[in-house]
Amino acid sequence: MNGCFELATSERLRLERVEGTIFDIQRYSLHDGPGLRTNVFFKGCPLRCGWCSNPESQQRPPELAVFASQCIRCGQWGDACPDGWHAQPDEHWKQNARAEYARRAALCPAGGVRWIGERRTAGDVLAEVKRDAVFYEDGGGMTLTGGEPVLQGDFAEALLRLACAECIHTAIETCGHYPWPALERLLPHLDVVLFDVKHVDNATHRAHTGVGNELILANLRRLAARSAPVIIRVPLIPGFNATVEQILALGEMLVGLDGAITRVDVLPYHTLARAKYAALARPYPWQGQAGLSDEEVESLAGELRGMGLTVTVGG
Repeated sequence: MNGCFELATSERLRLERVEGTIFDIQRYSLHDGPGLRTNVFFKGCPLRCGWCSNPESQQRPPELAVFASQCIRCGQWGDACPDGWHAQPDEHWKQNARAEYARRAALCPAGGVRWIGERRTAGDVLAEVKRDAVFYEDGGGMTLTGGEPVLQGDFAEALLRLACAECIHTAIETCGHYPWPALERLLPHLDVVLFDVKHVDNATHRAHTGVGNELILANLRRLAARSAPVIIRVPLIPGFNATVEQILALGEMLVGLDGAITRVDVLPYHTLARAKYAALARPYPWQGQAGLSDEEVESLAGELRGMGLTVTVGG
């Protein structure tokens, strides 16, 4: 760990007042860093990956979501929340629907209509994280994820410094797409960096995520040169990078880095986010792509292991 240290009372109070936008705090996670983790999900991301499993993380402002499957037909509005609200092509209809369902969100007893995203202070969030501190004895701790935590640098730094002052292990999951100083300021307060690498070809990366990979790979090289505690995260996406050719190219890039980055977590593609896209009135971009079998995942993981990398499936 980066170590425990005391904060002056005035500095602690200042950090506790720093605000940011999050959309969830997930407890008892086993896949986003060592041990049992409490994940803080930041809202806002510079990428638009077609397979994104957290589409609610992409935009910074709070968003209205209608999870019609949770409708209990409470009768407050005379009609149920429709399954097809997301499929309407008319933008004027959508704006009217949002206005109506914003009113429903305040009264929905089942949480089927709700706003996703809220402003919170670092002190408030850390108080919730600390509820799980008894479970951190096996090396667990707090992971900042999202979305992209680095984009809310003041808030991320405040949370990390407050956690370090409480001797809580810290980790961040990041897409890597931002100027280097934005991440550099957080490194002194981080025990683990979970760094996403999706594709080594710039044009393919841009076509399917909305941004090129130059900045991402440059930041990874800087982390490697510093011997930072990095774990590479690779989503295995059919139709994008889940081929032997692409995995070997990615492995060669990792092996060629200066520094000792040897661990890779491969994350198999799944379609569990489709309901979220529907709830947010968005089409699911990665239509028609089936998931990988366990055998296919293990075969691709084996290619990386054959290059001397330590590979874990699922994080």
